[in-house]
Amino acid sequence: MVWRLRWTIGVQVLGWGLLGCQREAPPPAGVFRIGLFAPYTSLDPLYARDQISAWLVQQLFAGLVGYDSLLRPIPSLATRWEISPDARVYRFYLRKGVTFHGRPFRRLRASDVVYSWHRLASPKWASPGAYLFRGLIRGWKDFQEGKTPTIAGLRALSDSVLEVELEAPYGPFLHLLTLPYAMVVLPEAAESLGRAFGRQPVGCGPFQLEWQEPGRLLVFRRHEPAPAPFVQKLVFRWFPNRLWAWEALKRGEIDAFEGQDRALEYLFRSDSTWRRWAVRIETPQLGTEYLGMDGRPGRPLADPGVRRALRAVIWRLPLVEQLLGGHATPARSFVPPPLLAYLPRCDTTLADTLLQKLQGLRLTLYAQPAFRELCDYLELHLRSYGVDLRIEYLLGPSLREFISKGQVAFWKASWLADYPDGENFLLLFESSQWVPQGPNTTRFAHRLLDSLLQAARRSVSDSVRRTLYAQAESLLSQEVPVIPLYHGHGIWQVSRRWAGFPCSPLPVWLPLGQVRYLGLQELPEGFPAQLLPVQKQGRAINPRRKVPSPSGG
Repeated sequence: MVWRLRWTIGVQVLGWGLLGCQREAPPPAGVFRIGLFAPYTSLDPLYARDQISAWLVQQLFAGLVGYDSLLRPIPSLATRWEISPDARVYRFYLRKGVTFHGRPFRRLRASDVVYSWHRLASPKWASPGAYLFRGLIRGWKDFQEGKTPTIAGLRALSDSVLEVELEAPYGPFLHLLTLPYAMVVLPEAAESLGRAFGRQPVGCGPFQLEWQEPGRLLVFRRHEPAPAPFVQKLVFRWFPNRLWAWEALKRGEIDAFEGQDRALEYLFRSDSTWRRWAVRIETPQLGTEYLGMDGRPGRPLADPGVRRALRAVIWRLPLVEQLLGGHATPARSFVPPPLLAYLPRCDTTLADTLLQKLQGLRLTLYAQPAFRELCDYLELHLRSYGVDLRIEYLLGPSLREFISKGQVAFWKASWLADYPDGENFLLLFESSQWVPQGPNTTRFAHRLLDSLLQAARRSVSDSVRRTLYAQAESLLSQEVPVIPLYHGHGIWQVSRRWAGFPCSPLPVWLPLGQVRYLGLQELPEGFPAQLLPVQKQGRAINPRRKVPSPSGG
């Protein structure tokens, strides 16, 4: 197996070396080039439901609120906000001088925010994020159901003041304003372009679209003035795999790419000279890989004792070290520990009574093909405990449909945080969120957990919410509706010519406006890392043709 891997990598690297033995001249100092692998859904924030789309959209658009390096809400398009004593009314004061792309005389107004959120709620646009403020902002639901022409809780008091009235206090409200769905668009452009707005987006973020060739190339240029050495242009290129991206990074054709795999890890370990011209940035992420279970009566995993026994066995396996090379954190809770006040105690001892529950247990685990290695690993090791585990592979849409219809009882799933609050994870177990109305795929229901979540939502104190989330996590550790496996790490390979690359634990948060050019081509061996401040579908567009603005300019 090892010699075959070495042979494959060697042949590929030799081929790439013959094709690109000439090292490409470095680009202009302000151009930061990123390699991507997965496609994006849209450049319209209304449809930015996947990670790549969220990364791209937040370069072009902005919301009222952003995050600092500790993921605390800070002003973005708003300079400040006020919260009423009953925590139901938020008043935002907009930053002056903000202009939309390509329109130097069209400044941001509070009415633009009102329009953008009406657009999000409108059934006409059918946004997957239309649920975002449902039940939160007063009148949102009535507007969606056609009972009122406007959302009663949204008011532009002036061009620079926006007031938002909630149905009830909601502690994580400011976090929701950082999501792409809540970002501000130019009303005239959105109305005139309709669904084509995603191909010619107009926002007021730090960058604006310059060129695009869907599935191959995107170029964003700076909109807000920023002096050197800050990045002036972003170039996104798509690659079929990470080895190709690694060779492009080595030749100086790109400056960064995301992710790690076994072949790349082998190259890193076999040759350490890459440290002279690149740095690997690894950050624990707010996300959980887990095994979901339908524990309703009559299902194979209806007995909580069987679920506890299965969890105890799986948690004994060193899968993070053996499968992931240590590039993840073993999970002992579903909510990532940074979002909890304390980590609940969980008894994972393998008593004989627990082991007896697994003898003769027959299960079918459903998963996507990308997790074949993990599934094979579980199948092999659970066999020694008397568990007969079969694996069925389904593509993502089919697997989600089967889970939604209750046709599978045991499956592999992932959950990445949209915002850094424990509610983002615990709503997967709220009784009102059963599929298909919500993300509760396990169909778990418990009155105490529901009451803890409701109490957390009413509190504006982070510390109080974290304590309530820890209590809810303790309940989950007893009932075991899921088996958390690990919390993944975000890994980026970045050229040493650049500094200030964001290292956010939030998977969807990637602000690139503060990346800076150092101008170093290759660093000598032993260069101190602390000098770096921060650890296909669609019609192709001619990449040399500038994308016109909606006004024709």
